[in-house]
Amino acid sequence: MVTTNVTGNITTPPSTLDTFLAPLIGALCALATLTIWLEGAYVERCIHAAILLLAAVVVVVRGPPRPRFLLVALTAVALWGPLQLIADGSVYRYETWTAALRWATLTATFYLAYEALGNRAIRQRSRTLLAAFGAAMAVYALVQAYTSQGAYFWLFASGQPQVFGPFQNPNNYAAFIELILPLTLWEGLKRPRYRTAWFTMAGAMAASVVASGSRAGSALIAVEIPAVFAAAYLWRQFPRAQVAAAFAKMAVVAALCLAAGGWETLRLRLSVMDLFLYRREMLHSAIAMVKARPWTGFGLGTFPTMYPAYAVFDNGTYVNHAHNDWAEWAAEGGLPFLLLLGAIAVRSSFAAIRSGWGLGLVVVYVHALVDFPMQRTGLAIWVFVVGAMLAVEPFESKRRQREAAGDQDRPRRAAIAENQLDERTLGERLEA
Repeated sequence: MVTTNVTGNITTPPSTLDTFLAPLIGALCALATLTIWLEGAYVERCIHAAILLLAAVVVVVRGPPRPRFLLVALTAVALWGPLQLIADGSVYRYETWTAALRWATLTATFYLAYEALGNRAIRQRSRTLLAAFGAAMAVYALVQAYTSQGAYFWLFASGQPQVFGPFQNPNNYAAFIELILPLTLWEGLKRPRYRTAWFTMAGAMAASVVASGSRAGSALIAVEIPAVFAAAYLWRQFPRAQVAAAFAKMAVVAALCLAAGGWETLRLRLSVMDLFLYRREMLHSAIAMVKARPWTGFGLGTFPTMYPAYAVFDNGTYVNHAHNDWAEWAAEGGLPFLLLLGAIAVRSSFAAIRSGWGLGLVVVYVHALVDFPMQRTGLAIWVFVVGAMLAVEPFESKRRQREAAGDQDRPRRAAIAENQLDERTLGERLEA
């Protein structure tokens, strides 16, 4: 059944599977985020199994998905680890299996979100709920940071003086907010009646990143907010006068929220003389690893195993990541793996820039140059969800345009067919 909405667009009601699929995916992703602080891998493995099983069910019910660039490329990424294992190219098979499972889960998440968000109403509702989830996380993180004495959910000790939300690392928390903040701003732009409420939530999100002390996150947030309004202004997605007024309002709200949230931790971290201390040395080590195995890498997930052999400093701490996802991917998977992920990032970035609300995806890619936001399932999974939202948006828009054009052209096609039938009937009578 096809219906027409108030704007004249042709819309298709969601199927029963779509109705339940989107909330189920959202619940699994939220669970992955809320349990990201757990040291043990048992909950994460259960989430992996649930997502992969759900993807298998959808494939059986709907059949194999149509081959599209992003899905094909992500499938190649998911197969990279198993291919390394088959070729005996991993220095630590268990870690490569673990990394391969995580990449397979992220690819399945993209596929499920792509399938579930094909309906425009479900997609818009999901974007609103995700924006609200990010805002709620920011409020919770601020309250927890100043009242829990470093305990997750006020119950579980973290060993740190402050924690923001369920995230062990403030930079991971900052990347999570960076991804969702544009969605919250967009909700304020498209809902004038509730603009103050949405902008206040966005202000709280920005303030929480500054309060966490994340230097890269604070800098990126400062660029991201005006970039979202610039996209809305340049692409004329809203009246330009309305966008300019909304930006002025957001600037005031953000300033008030920042004053309330505080920036003492950020000020102390910025007082360090060398802002890239240790990150620079870890990057040099990762580059040395790439030079040693440029085409095959050492195996996905094996950076901590191989790092000591290429370390250029030792301060007594365990280095589990390169603090540069792109360099770490090149070291583990080789340059072809890096180029494959780069192609996915470029393709999705174009859609993100056109949309305005998806700019957080680009910001996370940039943040990955100085940190490791893509190494934890509870954070990376949302990157794939937003990527699926962006991937389905232009396709769905073109389909609706074709359906609308076909609906408007239907009377003309019917008239032509009727004329052709009359001409054939007349010819047969003349021949008789």
